[in-house]
Amino acid sequence: MNSINRFLLTKSILSLCLVLLFPNLAKSQDIPSQQSLPKVNRDIELLLNQPNQDIPLQLVDAVYLALQNNRDVKMAYIQRIIDRTQLSEAEAKFNPVFTTQLSLDLRNQYNGSNYSISDATDSMVSLNAKMRLKLPTGADFNLQWYGENFLTKNNLLFNSNSSERNILANGISVGISQPLLRDFGVGLNSLSIQTARLTEKANLLTFRNSLAQTITTSIISYRKLLLAQERLKIEQVSFANAKEELKKLETLLKEGKLTENDLVERRADLAQKEVNLVAVQSDLTQAISDLTEATNLPLKMLVAAEKPLPPDSLNLPSFEEMIKLAEENSVSYLYALNNVENAKFSLRQAKNQQKLDLRLNVSYNYALNNYGYYGPDNIAKYSDYLDYKDLRSSLTLSRDFGNVYQDNAVLKSELDLQKAQYSLQTTKDNVNEELRNRVRNVKDSYTQIKLSQQATVLAQLRLNSAKERMKNNSNVSMTDIINFEKGVVDAKNQELNAIITHLNFMAQLEQFLGITLNKWVQQ
Repeated sequence: MNSINRFLLTKSILSLCLVLLFPNLAKSQDIPSQQSLPKVNRDIELLLNQPNQDIPLQLVDAVYLALQNNRDVKMAYIQRIIDRTQLSEAEAKFNPVFTTQLSLDLRNQYNGSNYSISDATDSMVSLNAKMRLKLPTGADFNLQWYGENFLTKNNLLFNSNSSERNILANGISVGISQPLLRDFGVGLNSLSIQTARLTEKANLLTFRNSLAQTITTSIISYRKLLLAQERLKIEQVSFANAKEELKKLETLLKEGKLTENDLVERRADLAQKEVNLVAVQSDLTQAISDLTEATNLPLKMLVAAEKPLPPDSLNLPSFEEMIKLAEENSVSYLYALNNVENAKFSLRQAKNQQKLDLRLNVSYNYALNNYGYYGPDNIAKYSDYLDYKDLRSSLTLSRDFGNVYQDNAVLKSELDLQKAQYSLQTTKDNVNEELRNRVRNVKDSYTQIKLSQQATVLAQLRLNSAKERMKNNSNVSMTDIINFEKGVVDAKNQELNAIITHLNFMAQLEQFLGITLNKWVQQ
């Protein structure tokens, strides 16, 4: 058990050092697939399926159960699918769009007069295919092909004369409209794709942080359960010792060596310890509930089977190295960076709108129509065709006047950019300050471990010395012994609190620096 704890502690330090030496390990573009998330071992799964069964968990079990069952993790993966879809939609801006259409038209027309009665039937089958393409230069390209077959039959009732006309037409048209001033250029027309990629980068980091937050929450919940268990053990030992001591005092009372008043303080102390025991048991129940919620398990008797070990040393990288990692893995900082870039894009677009709209338009149309005329008995009378070609080009120039929104767009965009830059600097300062606070918490809690360990040893020595002096009829009262016993209990709880608090601060620092996911999930 101790070897596992020391291994995880060593792994935490190594993970931090590796990420600092190789920053690409903490880049947000590498994310684990849902299938590659680690699974809890088979023995734990079997215990979970058994009713009324205590579940002894190692820390890794709690983390893996959270990754395996937590609904926030499942929703994060669903959101990733949505995010990737939105990015693919944005990057498809310059993909061609095809449209096809098939139609069939039938018409029957009846005409009657005093001299003749005719019946005409028209039918037409048409097929169209279109392609639209947005070019990176800003041009709009259109290509269309069409084919039609038009058939007309005329029948004169009470007359043997009839005729038929068949027209087969097909054609193609090509058109392109290229802006030469406003909306011209690859960079300008790809701004929406760049914006989508910035958003995707933030979405990736948000996803990684969501997984890391789930891991950290499960770690803290597990240690909260462990703390409640250890406190319960300490209080139980203290209560048992006090109860045993009371029995000894009652024996002395029966022998006439003590008076009833000498037992009052011990009985009162025993009653208070029982109250404390009930309170700690309630804390344990709540800790089990919190870990159950973090792992999305049915409410069971979870047991933290891994006792935390205090760190032997504290080796943190330099602050400059950590602040670089913190900025790369801070969602708020990345959003602030994106806001600056988006503000630059908006300014560029606003300046573009100030330009004249000069466009070059070129189109070409070609059509070929075949005509066939048939008399009675499908005897061809004559046929003909029409060949049509049309090539056109033009330059158009336009400019809006009196558009206040367009006239003020550049000024507003420049002001928005300044605001975004101020916000970025504020966010950077906040990240810097938060990192300082987290590092200070880690260092202070490590110092508290050392001090609390010394306090525990000294409290036990003080109690042992007082008991020896009391046996020798020294000036030590029962109140002193009770206070010293309480001091030992408080010192042990304080030491345990210091260890777990320090480990939790380290887990939160790892999450802040973006190394939690690399430590717990193989990618």
